[in-house]
Amino acid sequence: MEQHDEPAVIGHFSDELSARTAAAHLAAEGIEARVLTDNAGGSFPSMSSLGSGVRLVVRSDDEATARTILEAEDSN
Repeated sequence: MEQHDEPAVIGHFSDELSARTAAAHLAAEGIEARVLTDNAGGSFPSMSSLGSGVRLVVRSDDEATARTILEAEDSN
């Protein structure tokens, strides 16, 4: 993501694998996504559920398209 792009959180997940799967779906559609965790660098995966969870972030310009893609994936 470019330095000047505003990030948009488009999803909260209970585990990193689910967030990374969603990010892969977006990448296949040409949308760059980042997975943000709060788990001490992977040392304590259970911490993700205690804090802000696992978040999926895209550029704000891609937010609407990314939400549409993920909603379509959820309905399948």
